[in-house]
Amino acid sequence: MERTKKILMISSLSCLAVACLMLILAVFGVPVFEGFLLRLLLVVSTFAIACGLAIGEISVIQKNKVLGYLSIGLLGVSVLFALIIFCSSILQNGGVFVKITGTFSLLSILFIIIVSNYIKLGKSMLGLQIPTYIVLILLDLFLIMLVCGVSMFEIKGMLEIFIILIILNVGLLIATSVIASKKRNSQDIPKVKDENNIKELKLQIEILKNENEQLKKENEELKAKLK
Repeated sequence: MERTKKILMISSLSCLAVACLMLILAVFGVPVFEGFLLRLLLVVSTFAIACGLAIGEISVIQKNKVLGYLSIGLLGVSVLFALIIFCSSILQNGGVFVKITGTFSLLSILFIIIVSNYIKLGKSMLGLQIPTYIVLILLDLFLIMLVCGVSMFEIKGMLEIFIILIILNVGLLIATSVIASKKRNSQDIPKVKDENNIKELKLQIEILKNENEQLKKENEELKAKLK
C-alpha cells in the first residue's frame, strides 16, 4: 500500500507540475487553451486530481475495504468518462454525455470526500461533520445544475450564495482536516510510548544480564581463592 501511495503521489505531483507549467506558458501568450494543448491540459489536470484523491482512498481501503474500493471504482469511471470527452470530438460538441459525466464526477467526488472524512473522524465531532456534509451537498447540487445548463447566476442573489457556499466549504474542510490530523497524531502517541517502553525494557534486561555475568565471574574467582 505504501508503494502504491508513493506512485500515486509522484504521478499527481508530476501532472500538477505539467499543468502549472502550461498555465504559466499561457500567461506568456502560448495558445494553451486551444486545440491539442487544451486537451493535454485537461488530461494532466484530471490525472493530478484523480491521483491526489486516490491517495486518500488507499487509507480508506485499509480501514474499510467496501467503501474504499467503491470510492476508487467511482473515481476510475469518472476519469474514464472524462478522458473519452477530452480525447474525442465530444469536447467541442458537448451534449448529454458531457452533462452525465459532469454530474457523475461531481457526485463521485462528493461521495469520496464524505467517506474519507468520516473514516478519519468516525463518530466524533458530528457537530462539525454534519454541517460540513450539508454544505458540500448544497454546493454539489449547485454545480450539477450549472453543468446541466441551468442559468443559476441569472437568478438574483444566486452568485452571492454560490460564493458563500465555496467559502463555507473551504473553511469547514480545513477545520475537519485539522481535527482529523490531531486525532491521528493522538492515536500515534500511545504507539510511540509503547515502543519506547519496549526499548527501555530490553535495555534493562541487557544490563541485568551483564550484571549477572559479572557476579558469576566474581563468584568463580572467590571459589578459586578459597581453594
